[in-house]
Amino acid sequence: MLDGFWFLIYNWMIAPVLIILAHLGALFHPKVRAGVLGRYRTAGKIRRFGQQGSSQKAPLFLFHCASMGEFEHVKPLITALKEKDARCRIVVMFFSPSGYENVREFPGVDLFVYAPFDIWWPVYRMFRRLSPYALLISRHDVWPAQIWVARRLGIPVFLVNASLHADSGRLGFPMGLFNRRVYRHFTRILAVSPRDEERFRQWVDRDRVQVVGDTKYDQVLYRAQESRQKALLPEVIYRNRPVLVAGSTWPEDEEHLLPALVSVRQQVPDLLSIICPHEPTQEHLRRIEAVLQHHGVIRFSRLEHYRSQPFIVVDRIGILANLYSLAWVAYVGGSFKQNVHNVLEPAAYGIPVLFGPVHQHSHEAQLLKADGAAVEVHNAAEIAYWLKELLTNSNLRTGKGRRAREIARENSGATQKILQAVWNDLIHHYQRGALHP
Repeated sequence: MLDGFWFLIYNWMIAPVLIILAHLGALFHPKVRAGVLGRYRTAGKIRRFGQQGSSQKAPLFLFHCASMGEFEHVKPLITALKEKDARCRIVVMFFSPSGYENVREFPGVDLFVYAPFDIWWPVYRMFRRLSPYALLISRHDVWPAQIWVARRLGIPVFLVNASLHADSGRLGFPMGLFNRRVYRHFTRILAVSPRDEERFRQWVDRDRVQVVGDTKYDQVLYRAQESRQKALLPEVIYRNRPVLVAGSTWPEDEEHLLPALVSVRQQVPDLLSIICPHEPTQEHLRRIEAVLQHHGVIRFSRLEHYRSQPFIVVDRIGILANLYSLAWVAYVGGSFKQNVHNVLEPAAYGIPVLFGPVHQHSHEAQLLKADGAAVEVHNAAEIAYWLKELLTNSNLRTGKGRRAREIARENSGATQKILQAVWNDLIHHYQRGALHP
């Protein structure tokens, strides 16, 4: 009875309003426009995919990712599924244009699409055409229509790398009541930590929640090994000199970071600083260049004109994890804004990490900080102090970096645990007589 009530409220009142707002936003914002137009093309892409002649008996796994970060974290799981059953097909759907528009081909993924508008009919049509063996949602981007349709069609649903913060608005009233009606339909929730497990148990039966860890540890270790074989910068630029890589920075970070970097060069004159903005728009790039123009700055795309500039501003995406392989020290952005970005990417290379005060929602940032592998900074003066210390004191730098790598390795292994849990549930689901969707 309650499910029917929330289903009607969501599909006839909430979802239509959200869709109308998205269309209005598309008139003014290119990113929103790309997402809206992309969703109208999804049905055609799925229809053509079904006509390619793939064996319909091969199981299809449907992944939902909010954006690029969530997709990066499930890559090890996709690879493991393909190793488990080479016949299986993988479809990945994105909510955000920053994920779909920037994705590159990945071995094992057969199709990338936008997630449909989250209302009953588009989701139902997509799921019926794909006939997925299971729906796997990465981390926290749960959309009610997807869950209800999967339940109606008998499709097992898994939340992988599941996290739920203590101060999340999803726990409060009335969202807590609504989410209880949605999350109760998950086949299994695979949480990253015991604290997350306890929070999810407010909504679902205890036996449906399991702590397995986070596949991002597996992914960053794999990428660290892979990245060392890729040459993104000519070696002559960084050979025998200290390198700082600042990743995923926002203007709020740069307000403190850029003056600190200029200051540090007085003590470490050969320092090379590589700044990788989270959103490398032309406006953002020009803002950084305006601050550094008197100190020597060049864009990554123009390195053929490199003339010993101490600052390189990266004007493309998808290479940050590889750039960390060149660093002596890393600064991770977002930590003066809403939440720190991926601190594990630099940690996997065995380098110390700096980040700002906003990191409460990052379990791995808490681990690194508690073990002395990372340093929390609050202003330009503190950034400058710690950069100078780490760049000039090799013992300090090596010790913190070694501990960072150890933390990444100690927490790896979630991929196989998730694969085993999902596989066991699927065997139970289909052997007990449930029809394949």
